Amino acid sequence: MKKVLIFVVLLSFAFAKAQTYSSKIIPNDTMLLRGYIDEYPITMYIENVGFCEYEQKFTGWYKYDNSAESIPIVFFYSPYPEEEPFRIYAKYDGEFETEVNEDYFCQVLSYDEVFETTAENGNFNDLKWRIKDSDKLMNVWFEGDPQDQFWELGSQKVYLTRDEQIILDLGVLDFEYAYDVEVLGYKNVEDISHLLLEVSVPSKPGGNGRGMCGGGEEIHILYLRLDDNNRLIYSDQAKVASCYVEIDETAITYDAAFPEKGFTRSN
Repeated sequence: MKKVLIFVVLLSFAFAKAQTYSSKIIPNDTMLLRGYIDEYPITMYIENVGFCEYEQKFTGWYKYDNSAESIPIVFFYSPYPEEEPFRIYAKYDGEFETEVNEDYFCQVLSYDEVFETTAENGNFNDLKWRIKDSDKLMNVWFEGDPQDQFWELGSQKVYLTRDEQIILDLGVLDFEYAYDVEVLGYKNVEDISHLLLEVSVPSKPGGNGRGMCGGGEEIHILYLRLDDNNRLIYSDQAKVASCYVEIDETAITYDAAFPEKGFTRSN
């Protein structure tokens, strides 16, 4: 009975230790801008909320810094067609009316104000503000480089953690688009941590379910070795499932109970 109890305690300890490794995905979906409409200071908050057909959809608000009232905004963005002007729409009650046209582009039909610039200027460059149906334009500019910030929206950071502390950026191993990371097995052998991970990434990042494999996934097995300071000293990876090509399920073999053995390729 005593031997059984010791075995159970050791097994529980090993399991608890294996659970110390996990992952953390930190999306970059928001940006905060400070700038001016003419000489009036404003703050604008923008959030990437997904897609409308082929275009990315952004919502948020802007406010004059001398006011406590925020005004809801919405806009859609796609790099195509290239000649399409860039517009941010504002509506006092936030009840935007939108529609999808015959070319599958999302349009805002009801608004009270608009920030706009031509395609040649690029997003956020040489913006003008006006009230709907008014010809009076005011110049708009923001501090820093809002266009660079805008390009980063929708990106993310994917980390391996231990005891909730970040220890490795999985993006450096080409998994910056991963949406699921599962620790299959972990074992410490002579102060070296061996991990087997299953990493799922979209087949077509940003595909939004459209086109070939627009909603597909690619699944990888990732083998890591970390030293006693949790520094990466070795990695290997192999794709085990794909939307694009059929992969023989026997091509990669591994045993999650013995992660220190990594995985084996059949050819």
